[in-house]
Amino acid sequence: SDAPSQIDIEAFVRTEACDGNTSNDGVRLRMSLPLGYPTIHSASVTVVHTPKFVTRSNHDTLSSKLQATANDLIGSEAMMSIISECRNIVSDWECNSSDNIDAIQSEAEEDDVTSLPNNPACISRRWIWVHHITNNDRRKQIVIEANEGNLGGFLKAGYPGVVVIEGDSVACDDFVVWIKGNKSRPGGFGRNWGHHVRGEATAEQRQFPEAFEELEDGIA
Repeated sequence: SDAPSQIDIEAFVRTEACDGNTSNDGVRLRMSLPLGYPTIHSASVTVVHTPKFVTRSNHDTLSSKLQATANDLIGSEAMMSIISECRNIVSDWECNSSDNIDAIQSEAEEDDVTSLPNNPACISRRWIWVHHITNNDRRKQIVIEANEGNLGGFLKAGYPGVVVIEGDSVACDDFVVWIKGNKSRPGGFGRNWGHHVRGEATAEQRQFPEAFEELEDGIA
């Protein structure tokens, strides 16, 4: 008999319930895997059900973001990453008590970016962890953006992705805002790519090479 043209998988995603919220009954996803998945085709993601606190607009936003994640992961198994992305997004919406993704994003930027004294002699470093960095265009853009800000450091692509930058404090803060993505600086990763500034430090002199570069495959 002929093989099916696609396989449909439904997943129930239990998200973080905050403050005893009884209206959080989780998210139901349908992931359709066409012939050629994941080598040449991405999964097709449909959000079947969201909790009551998720607005219609954010329901649609969630669908778009999960499909973008699936498209970005073409060539590798994506289902667990899609589920993890879904859990992070909806948990953020609930625990931030906001139905506006842009408002949550702005709050996160304020929380994650530590403003240091505007002192040209103050050298800062940031360690940024990202769930994955696999898209070639994104990898190239990270290198370009860092070098345009006169930042040194390294990019380690793959799972997870790690970005380390060093340079002027203001330039480091600006890079972090860009990589998170917002309306004024499009092209970054967006609020829910699982990126986190995992470490910060200051120094009087730069220690990294002045040019930002991507590490070769296999270098950890």
